[in-house]
Amino acid sequence: MSSAQQEAFLNRIAEKLGRPRRHGVVPPDWQEKPYAHLHAGMTQKELIQQFVENLSAMNTEVSRIPRAEIGKVLGDILETHGIQSALLWDDERLHQLELTKHLEAKNVDYRFWDPRGDELELRDYAANADMGITYADMGLSETGTVVLWNGGGRGRVVSLLPPFYLCILPEDSIRPRLTEATEAIHSQVPNGLPACINFITGPSRTADIESDLAFGVHGPGKVHIILLKD
Repeated sequence: MSSAQQEAFLNRIAEKLGRPRRHGVVPPDWQEKPYAHLHAGMTQKELIQQFVENLSAMNTEVSRIPRAEIGKVLGDILETHGIQSALLWDDERLHQLELTKHLEAKNVDYRFWDPRGDELELRDYAANADMGITYADMGLSETGTVVLWNGGGRGRVVSLLPPFYLCILPEDSIRPRLTEATEAIHSQVPNGLPACINFITGPSRTADIESDLAFGVHGPGKVHIILLKD
């Protein structure tokens, strides 16, 4: 449809509605936030507790640990789930945790997501890897959701293709709900947004017409969140 045809079409709709054609939309200026009372007065400790409880209700394991214990917890996860291969974000926050040292100690084959290489080969590795590891930017206590900023070395498939997904998140980044997350995202607009922002809530799951729930159909069937206390 050409622009002239589009204009004519919209003009006919306005005529049928019996009002002048409107151009542009002025968003409403909401003066009240009816959801604000839901988390009013909650401490960060209470938000963390709500976050953990909601994750547990969705078959998601959670480990709350000091940063210094990351090696021991990661080693336990690798042994418990028989992890032999892993794909990681190429993210400085993960590099600082020295995860590769602990992966090598358990003889786990690993690669970093590198968009500069052969993308098809890397996607094939992701599809066959046992585990994907990322670092989250935010957590939402109301739903047990983690928020990922994708782009560059932070590939989307790292959290989508491997059957086991490990997410690392600092406790002080947990916010109450989606509205606070969108406010934080909007505040970053002047600095530029990532290629994609993922909101992940527990393992992949779906249900058939009889409401029989199945996990891991469209993504990871197992999710483990490591909350860094410090």
